[in-house]
Amino acid sequence: MRTRLAIAALVAVGVLLMANPLYLPVAVGEPDPAYTHTAQPVDDGSPVVDAEPAAVDDATVAYADLDQDARDAFDRARESPENSFAVEDPSDRVDSLSYPADPVLGDGLLVVVYEGDRYEFWTRTIERESGPVVAQRVAVQPVVFLVGFLGVVAAAGLAMRGRLGVDGDETDTDDGDDIDCDVGDDIDRDVGDDIDRGGGDDRRGERR
Repeated sequence: MRTRLAIAALVAVGVLLMANPLYLPVAVGEPDPAYTHTAQPVDDGSPVVDAEPAAVDDATVAYADLDQDARDAFDRARESPENSFAVEDPSDRVDSLSYPADPVLGDGLLVVVYEGDRYEFWTRTIERESGPVVAQRVAVQPVVFLVGFLGVVAAAGLAMRGRLGVDGDETDTDDGDDIDCDVGDDIDRDVGDDIDRGGGDDRRGERR
């Protein structure tokens, strides 16, 4: 009975720990915002291509019409290896640009005409997870999952050992019963033979 309870407890706890993505990480602290700038050519997959022409016209600006800070941010993003860069200090944002969480044409997404080519110029705010939350994802959750997995494996081992033990007891009992029966039958036959032979000898002596 105790073994069955232990197996059930190990399985329940193990499954609960393995399902930790359902309740981890726990939100700790405030999200860490960053402000990104991305400049890339308008291509066939760009949202600008499928947008209403009037909306595109309203969001289009010549490079020369950007103020100096906006031009510097555009150039830095366009010339960076990933066509993007981010700043963390709110004071490093460009005052003439908006930084929405979900940019749309004219608000966080401009079409900049630079040297005859059109570029998407994205500026947005992204919220990055705080340090404690990242630590939970990287260090805590994998360990919790592993502990839960080992608990399920231990439960399976207990179940196998218990089953083998029961089968062994049944085998021992059956073997013991067979041995007892065989020994008992042999003893009964031997005793009966001795008695029969003894009785026969006595009767022959009387007749003599």
